[in-house]
Formats: sequence, structure tokens, C-alpha cells
Amino acid sequence: MEGHMEFRLKRTAVLAALLGSFAAADVSAQATGFATQNGGTTGGAGGNVVYATTGTQIHQALCNRASSSTPIIIHVEGTINHGNTSKVSGSSCNTADGVIELKEISNVSLIGVGNGALFDQLGIHIRSSSNIILQNLHVRNVKKSGSPTSNGGDAIGMESNVSNVWADHLTLEASGGESEGYDALFDMKADTKYVTLSYSILRNSGRGGLVGSSDSDLNNGPVTFHNNLYQNIDSRTPLLRGATAHAYNNHYVSINSSGMNPRIGGKIRAENNYFEDSKDPLGTFYTNDMGSWQVSGNVWSNIQWTSEGDKNHPAGPNPTSTTSISIPYSYSLCDANLVPQIVASTAGANKGLARATNCSGGSSSGGSSSSSSSSSSGGSGSGSSGGGGDLGTNLALAGGADGSSKASGSSYGNAIDGDTSSYWQPASSSGERISVKNLSGTFNTVVIREIGNRVQSWRLVNHDTGAELASGTTVGSALQVYLGDVSMSKINLMIDSASGAPQIAEFEIYNATGSSSSSSGGSSGGSASVTLNVSVSGSNANLNWNVSNIDVRNQEVYRDTDPDPAGRLRIASGVTGNSYTDSGLADGIYYYWIKVTDQNLATYNSNGDDAQIGSATATITLQENASGFCGVDGAVESEHSGFTGAGYANTDNASGAGVDWSVTVPAAGNYSLKWRYANGGSDRPAAVLVNGGNQALLSMGSTGAWSSYSDSSAVTVWLNGGTNSIRLQATGSSGLGNIDSMSITGAASAAANCSGS
Repeated sequence: MEGHMEFRLKRTAVLAALLGSFAAADVSAQATGFATQNGGTTGGAGGNVVYATTGTQIHQALCNRASSSTPIIIHVEGTINHGNTSKVSGSSCNTADGVIELKEISNVSLIGVGNGALFDQLGIHIRSSSNIILQNLHVRNVKKSGSPTSNGGDAIGMESNVSNVWADHLTLEASGGESEGYDALFDMKADTKYVTLSYSILRNSGRGGLVGSSDSDLNNGPVTFHNNLYQNIDSRTPLLRGATAHAYNNHYVSINSSGMNPRIGGKIRAENNYFEDSKDPLGTFYTNDMGSWQVSGNVWSNIQWTSEGDKNHPAGPNPTSTTSISIPYSYSLCDANLVPQIVASTAGANKGLARATNCSGGSSSGGSSSSSSSSSSGGSGSGSSGGGGDLGTNLALAGGADGSSKASGSSYGNAIDGDTSSYWQPASSSGERISVKNLSGTFNTVVIREIGNRVQSWRLVNHDTGAELASGTTVGSALQVYLGDVSMSKINLMIDSASGAPQIAEFEIYNATGSSSSSSGGSSGGSASVTLNVSVSGSNANLNWNVSNIDVRNQEVYRDTDPDPAGRLRIASGVTGNSYTDSGLADGIYYYWIKVTDQNLATYNSNGDDAQIGSATATITLQENASGFCGVDGAVESEHSGFTGAGYANTDNASGAGVDWSVTVPAAGNYSLKWRYANGGSDRPAAVLVNGGNQALLSMGSTGAWSSYSDSSAVTVWLNGGTNSIRLQATGSSGLGNIDSMSITGAASAAANCSGS
């Protein structure tokens, strides 16, 4: 081969094929792990959707429900902090100042949408509650000492008879440990059961989390942890007191003192996790009351194991199982060598709810495992690439190897023996080489497997001609490089720089067949991504996006009128640059995606974002016995003067009596309601029901006389796009005041047919 070929960088098993496509927040994937047990976890499915931009509005949404178990989905956007979070009272809630309080409630989903939901120095507390979903939320710097304080210093805290919680795509972080005022990121205690934490990031904290707060708090769990990143955590990943946990496909990096710590009968099944640059990531610590573990398929890279001793019982340096744990649900295991890249692409808030699918490494339908030891092997890499054709036979196995130098205990041959537990390590961290030689015929793909992540700059070079074939920065556990069809007798991997002498477990050569698409793209070795942001100006939707680590061949723009990407319409192709304007739109809400195809014909979907197009804010007034007025539990009368239109609606003097209207709006959103009424008596309070759900309470005080009319205070409600029913319903035994009209302020609202059309 002559000259320098631009290369396409891929991760083994083709990460793009492993990553499930994103889903809009309220149509997200189903719960996983132990949260699927005990009747399952569905959150607010089937309930009204309410939009909130403050903590107080979150509390109001809870308190405006008909009961504490009425399902509700709360979409949250913006920064939630102490300044906008106050206690709200009501019969369907039990809230508090300075914390998001999910207490004595059930059937609730709290989901970040739009530009994201950041809970800044404000924790989320779940107490005596069940069937809760927390999704796509970022919680940071929650303190138990200093100022301000919240939730005992826990980002997420659960206690006192909590069950069925699914925490998914969260970013939980602190800025230190207990001495800096922080406690834990994810705590469960006092009878907290059937919990799953998935696709989340936990970082920069002294404590990850515990299951059981003391040696007598032993009735918690089971709990599942999967596809999470634990980074720069001192301990408790988690601490298990008497509880059962299942941890799989997690990435643990820089665990500084101790990690998984089952004790006092606690036990954990740890499968296909990737541990690196950590100290004592598994064992029973700080006590002699032992826990136990079942381990299989894990990778242990650069781990410091302490010695067995009093109150110190590490599982390593060669972790083996000490128990067997049966898992009652089905789940998919990814090859542990792929986990760092998969987690980096999917875990945390604002990742489009991306998930891993079709993992290489097998799946399990539950039950107990016969495996008794952990493995640091990811396989030889032969066979299917998991989404882009067949890699075929590793040609390096029949070749030879040489290099620039080798450290004591390593050899060149270790890099071509098909065993990822052995490795070649050079004598230094720069200017080193490992080569595969005695090659014949054509090949097109190279796979490099590094133990750890020390390589900082590398090149692939045709030894026969000196031509550089590819270059990049990091290697990691499984780097796949597609070269096109090439032939040479010897190929060199040049290590130009590294943070320390690297360990190359395998240098594999393939002549792959079939499609080589679905790469993670680009030339930098980073994770490929497309990030979309949509803004509105008049009747135009302005799309701007960023493309990272993708060698772009084509860009397409898709639009839909609902957040489900299935059935979306392509409105542009061959787009150049990173912006597009969809102009002249009618009133409504529109959802957009960007699809990018790289030079290797792999495709990447952006996150979804929406544009709400509406006319200038206007107010309409609905009179009695006119379009949009649907009825009164009483009569339309004209006895007292001062009304407008044909009369006023006079309800029966009874609690629950009300007046009904029907309105249509072009797009879901917040709208303001106000009533003109007369009340010659004392306050006649009311509830505002939208589509059957209680969204607000309204005071209707005296106007001085039955012929004297005043406007009520305005209330803000969430209306769905299309037709909505609105009911003003008396909460006292005297019924309502005399209702002259209802006004609605918002974008292009109109009276609707009372039949719902």
C-alpha cells in the first residue's frame, strides 16, 4: 500500500450496533433488574403529564393530584435549587422546603426533558413511597453540613418502606467527601426494596451509597446496578448490610479505598464489570462480619489489593466466588472489555436515554451461575463483530511477533497468543514498537487490546514500505481499525507516548467479510456523538448540532409531530454544515432528529429536541351557552344583573358540583385560566380539573354582592396538544360562585366540541 490512508476507527463488536436508539422521556424503555419484581415499576404511566421548571412546581404537581396514588408524569427542565423549592400542602402530598420530597406517595415519574434538569445542591428524598421512576436527572453537590444543606447530604436518599424504584440515566456527583460536607450519592435504608440503578454516573464523592444504614438495618434490597460509571469514589460501591445485590456491566475507575463491600450476610453477584486503577474494589471491609460474592466475567486492571487481616477481607488478588445467587429476571451481559466504551456512550443524564443492545458476551435468563471465578479475558476476537460483518480468523495467531523492547515477565509472543490475560509490555512509555510478521495475503482490519488505558498516541505502520496506515490517541480495552484491503508481510504498532509502559494483550489481524459499518467513527479514538439543539424564532425552527468523532459522509434532518422516532419524516438530506432552518411552520409542536452517516456507511442518530410553534399569546373568553361551554351541575340563570353574555352558571350548593368546558390548543404546554364570577357570600373554593386530573386549587372569595363581578386569580395548567376538558369543581358544601365566563391565555387556544372533537 502506498501513501497515507485515512482510517475509520471502530470499537470491537461495533459499539454503534450495541447502543439502543434513544427514546423520548415519556415513552422510555421499561424498568430493568429487581425493579421489575414485586409487581414491577411503571411510575406515572397512564397519568397526566405536567411540566415543571421549579422545585415548587414539582411539589404543586404532586399536591394537585386527586389522591396520593393518582399516576402522574412530571417533566422537569431547568435548574432546580433552594431558591425555587418550597413546601406545598395538599391531601395528596407531604412535601418540605429545601428538598424534592417524594413522601407517602406512589405512581410518580420524575423525568428530565428538553435542555435537561439540574438539581443544584438540592437532593431528592423518597420516603414511604412506591412505584417511582427517576430518569434523565442531574443532581450535584448536595450537602449535610455547610450551606445550603439538603436531604442529609445525599443526592438520592430512600428510606422507611420504599419499594419499586427505577433510577435511570442519572448523573449524581459531589465535590468531595464528608469533611467537605457531603454524604452519599445513592442511599437505601429502613426497608427499601426492589430498586434498580441503571445507565447512571456516580462520581467525585467520598461515598457511593449504602444498602442498610446500620448493623441492625438488615431488611433492604434486593437491588440491581447495571451499566453505570463509578468514578473517583472513596468507598461504598455499594456497602451492603444483609442485602442482596446484582451488579453487571458497570465501569469502576479510581475507587480509592474500597468498593463493593457486602457484610453481615450481604451478598453480591458481580458479572462482566470492568474495574481499573482502583484499590480493593470487592471484599468485606471494616468488620469481621463477613459478606459473600459470586463473580464471573469481570476485568481487573491495575488493581491494588491489600492483605487479608483483622476487619480487612479483600476478594483479590484472584477473586473467586464464595456464594451462588439466583437472579429472577432476564438480562443481557456485554463482554467486560467493551464495558468502558459502552458506559461512556450511554450512562448519565442528557445522553438521549441511549442503551446497549445485542451485547457480545452472552445473555442470561436468570438463575444461578456455575462460574466460580472472574476472568480478565475478552476472548480472542475471532468470529462475528457483532453488527458489521464477520471478522473471521485472527491471522496473527499463525504469524510471528517482534518489537523494540520487552519488560521482565512479558514477551512479544504474548500479543499474538489469543490470551488476553497475558501481554507484551515495553521497557519504556514512548518510542516503542510491537509487530506482527510473516503475514501473507490481504487483510483489512486490526484489533488492539490494551490492559488499562495508558497509551496516549499510537500509529499503525506498513513495515515493508514505511507508510503510515492509521494513527490515534487512546487504545483501551478493544480498539478496532478498518484499513481497507491492504497486504504486507509485517505491520507495526508504534507506541509514540503513554502515561506508563503499556500492556498490549493482543494485536489481532483480520480479513473481515460483510459490512464494516456501524463504527464509532472519527480519527481521535473518542466516542462518536451527535448533539442537537432546537430553538424557535416566529414560525421557524432553528436546528443546530455538534458532531464529534465522526468522518461525515451525509447528514439528514428528520421531523415528526410526536416524540417517538418511529415513523418520522425525512425533510432534508445532503445537509452541509451543522445548522438547518425549518421555516413557515403552522402552530404546533414539532420533534427533530439528525441522522449522520460516516464514510464507512455507519449511521448515528442525535438526541431528539422539539420546537413549539405558536401564535402570539392571546386570550379567549368562553361564555355560558356558547361554543366550548359544556354544562353546569345546576342551571344557567340571569336573575342577578352584571353578567355578560346570556347569563351565568349557578351550581348546586354541594361539594363536587361544577362547570365544564372544552378547549383545543395547538401544542402541549402551560396555559393560564381565569374566571369572572360573583359571590355575595363567603369564600367558595374550587379545584381546577384538566382531563380529569386535579391541577390547581382556587379561592373564590366574596365580591360583595351577587350582582358584583370580579376576576379570580389566574392559575397555570398544563394542556395537552389537541382537545382538553376543563372543570371548575366546588370543594365546599356551598358550591361555586356564579360563573359568568372562563378566559384562557396562551397560544392559539379555541373553543372545542364538548364531545371531545
